[in-house]
Order: sequence, then structure tokens, then C-alpha cells
Amino acid sequence: MKLNADIIYDGLSAQLSVEMAGQKETELRLGRPVFYDGGAGEFAADRLYITRADRLPRRAAVQRGAVILCQGDSVQLAYYRERCCVIRVRDDTDIFTVFNLVQELFDRFDSWKDDLQEIMDRSASVEEMIVRSSPIFMTSMFLLDANFKLLAHCEAEGGAALIDAADTENLDLELLGKYLEGHELATQEREPIILELLDTATLNVNLFDQETYIGCLTLDYKNRRDRAGDIELAKVLADMLTRAMLKFSSTASTDHGLLRAALQGVVDGMPVDYSQRRVLENALHDKEYICVKMELSSRFAKLPAGYICNEVERRFPHSVAFERKGSVLCFIDTAGLPDEDCQSALETALGAFTGSMDLKIGVSDAFADVYSARLYYHQACAALENGNLVAPGKNYYRFQDYALTELVINSLGKMPTELFFSDGMRRLAAHDTDASVSYLDTLRAYLDQNMSMTKTAAALYVHRSTLLERIARIERELDTDLKDPDERLRIQILLKAMKIHEAINENRTEEQ
Repeated sequence: MKLNADIIYDGLSAQLSVEMAGQKETELRLGRPVFYDGGAGEFAADRLYITRADRLPRRAAVQRGAVILCQGDSVQLAYYRERCCVIRVRDDTDIFTVFNLVQELFDRFDSWKDDLQEIMDRSASVEEMIVRSSPIFMTSMFLLDANFKLLAHCEAEGGAALIDAADTENLDLELLGKYLEGHELATQEREPIILELLDTATLNVNLFDQETYIGCLTLDYKNRRDRAGDIELAKVLADMLTRAMLKFSSTASTDHGLLRAALQGVVDGMPVDYSQRRVLENALHDKEYICVKMELSSRFAKLPAGYICNEVERRFPHSVAFERKGSVLCFIDTAGLPDEDCQSALETALGAFTGSMDLKIGVSDAFADVYSARLYYHQACAALENGNLVAPGKNYYRFQDYALTELVINSLGKMPTELFFSDGMRRLAAHDTDASVSYLDTLRAYLDQNMSMTKTAAALYVHRSTLLERIARIERELDTDLKDPDERLRIQILLKAMKIHEAINENRTEEQ
């Protein structure tokens, strides 16, 4: 494996007193060292020379990229420092010891790269690669995918960990928030960057599949200072990790992934082919699901949808979650919820999402026919849409709580409510524009109480005789037989629609 001057310097400084100066290249171009005995008149590019300082000629041709590792001091060093990189060993150590230490460095990195390749060929395990690299970097490291799922993690021996990954596959939400603050805008950087993340300095190398960001390798400097040689070594590791992730993704076509794709097709209304039908029926046979649609608030707009999908599938075994049109769609297996009230249990279980993640959630009824998933997806959408309109202060909406709202809104179609008014309803509406007592509100209360004068009077806090007189005027203006169930239903639908629109307008006014 080729090295550079920084890696040589970092490796030797752990055992010797060394100093480095002059012009250096950062790319990994240096092969194994050669002794310089003073005979050659030129120092070639990308070559590492080991010698005693007093053996250096007063003047010699020096190509860009040459590195001279010398023991001792001499007046000639100033000349070479202006033209190449010079690493000087200050210790009184014989040159052969220095040569052997450098050879050991090359052996160490050759062995590391060979081991990474062996892991790649055998299992492509990113976890193994990270663990094997721990002696090289001697600090904590972790690998996240594009959805900030923790793929691999290794702590520095005897040091504090930046992330405690013992019991989770995802970053803790609080940690993720801090991570996004520092890292979110840097996901398109191609070169390694030093960032302050989670109150400590970190070296971050983004991973790409062509132009697509697929993850990030992070080295934690909580336990030691950063080293210039880390950058190129981290790029080597990042390249191997990228190849491993792509190799794994191209060969690991899991049943769960096939199930997710099949459900996406059903929701999109696409025909289900034989292979998808087999996956759906095998995976979902005799199971019951609830469709959940999640939308992020503006405060968490930068939170990756894939992160939420991972969390749902981690917290609800055998469930499926995927991104759809900017939202997260989940099909949650009810097997892990109490049979007596799975809807309430689900609301409690989703508390972490509605609370800490500040998500808005629409929830369908439970269903067993997987081919009806699209219908229950529409239920979840309707619950979320109507809940946001009528009760924007909430964040959890069950379809059945807003089924009547959906029914009323759909019954009106695209026409405004007023177009469905009878002449009598228009007279009542005209009366209410400048009257202190609303005939429409009185009529709504009267019908809500099944036309009971006693109950309506109590609900409106008026005397019964006053109500009798008011209802008589309303019936004259309405000119409709309220005992006719069809007419009564029509009026109730219109009054409900008016109430819904009033609530929507009030909420919009409050938001402004």
C-alpha cells in the first residue's frame, strides 16, 4: 500500500522525536523506502529516501513529491526543505532502526488493506471493516447510511464513545438533531471535512454511489487529536465501505424488501404480478394491519423520511414503512397490539413519533385483505387531511373520528354549500346576518336533540316557551316539514358542512 509523508510522520512520532517541514503531497504515492548513500545526484518524485543528514549533498536535483527522512541535522537541510518534504529524526538513533520502523509501518498498512479486501471478498461486512480499522485509527468510528441508520460502530479502547449504539440501529432523535445541525448541509462534500458534531471534533467522509449520497464515515476525536494522515487513510476505508455497501445492496434482495415494493405497487394502484402476489400472500396471510400516514412538521422538515421508516420497522416488528410523495406510509402489524383496543394501544405506541418527532399522523381502520391496502391508505389520508383542517392543534387523527367530516365534504363535491340551500334555508341565513339570535344555530341544536323541546332548551340555556316561539318562526321561514326524514337529513348535512367550514375558517384566522 502506498503512503504519504503525513502517515510516515504520524507513525514515527509515536516512537521517536521527529519534526516535519517543507513541501509535501497528500496523495498516497510513496512506496517502500530506499537508503540514500550520497551517490545519486537526484531525488525522484514520489520516493521515500532514508539517510543521515550529513550524507546529503550540498546541492542536488529534487523532484516535486520526494520525501527525505533523515537522522540528525546539517546546514544542507534548509535547501531541501524549500524543495521537498523533510522529516528529521531528532533522537540519537541509528539509521537502520529508523529504516526498520518505516518498513514496519508499510507492513502494518499492507496487512490492513489486505484484510479489508479479504472481508470484501468473503462477506462485505462493514461492521468487520470498521472493527479491523480500529487499530489503524485508534479512535471511535461509526458509519451511517443516507437515512442516518447506524450500520457499524467501534469504540476506542478505554475512551468515551460519541454514540452509544448498544441498543439501537438508529441515532437517538436528540443526537440526530444535533448531528443534522452540523452535517446536513455537508452531505454533498466530496472531500473529507472536519466538523464540530455532538460537541466534539469529527472527521467525516461522505460515501457516494456515483452522484447519490449513500452514507458517511465519521471518526470521533473526543479521545485523541486529529492527525493529518487520517484524511487519506479514511478515504481508503471509505472507498472499501462504499464498495461493500453497494455489493451488499445488489445481492441482498430480501423478502422484506420485496414485500415493501409489492405494497407500494398496491397503494399506487399498479397491477400485481405473480411474484408480488406470492410475496404478499406468504408474508401477510392471516395478519391484520393498520395503515398510518405520517407527515413532518416544519420544525423537523430536514429529518430524513428513511430515518422514520427505520424507526417504525424497528419498533413494530413485521411492519412495513416507506416514503411516498413526501410523507411516510406505514402498514403496522396489529399482532403486537392488545386485541381489545388496538387503536388506543397504537396511539400510545406512536407517542414517540407524535411527541419527540412532532409528526402529524392519520390512522386507518384495521384490515386483513392486503389487496385493499389502497382503500385504507385513502382512509389514513382522509383522517390526516380532515384532522388538520378541523383540529390543527392535534397531531393524531383516527379515520373514524373524522369519517363524518369526510362523508359530508364528499357529499357536497366541488359546489359551495350555499348552492344546496332551499329557499327557506336562504331566508334563515339572511336573518342571521344582522340578528342577535341565530336561527341556524337554533335549528342545528333542535335537530341534534332529536327535536326535543326540553333538551334543546337546556342545551341553549333558554326558557321552553321562548324556544317554542323561536322554533315556530324558524319552521315558518324554513317552510319545510321537519318530520320528513329526507328533508331533515338534507338540512343536517348542510348544517354540518357549514359547521366544518366555520371551524376551518376560524383555524386559518388563528394561524394568521
